[in-house]
Amino acid sequence: MGMDVEAEIGDLKRRICDLEETVNGMTKDLACVGPELVALRDAMLKRFDLNMATMDRLVNRLDFMNTQVWSLRDDMPTLMADALAATRKRLD
Repeated sequence: MGMDVEAEIGDLKRRICDLEETVNGMTKDLACVGPELVALRDAMLKRFDLNMATMDRLVNRLDFMNTQVWSLRDDMPTLMADALAATRKRLD
């Protein structure tokens, strides 16, 4: 069983070169993807900030409406009494 050492070494060198080419190609691809990922992250952060600002405005409006509804609830007995008194006056 004779092994052809020279052929085996040549095959290993070829496989190593193939691996190096693959790694170099992937490194170049990743170098291109890096800036695109940074740009995507920046765009997502801007969109998130816009959404947060919109949500803050919505929460403020809901708080204002809540305050107004509770105020109306507190004023409702007086408003109803005044309306009933005015109606009675007109009917008399």
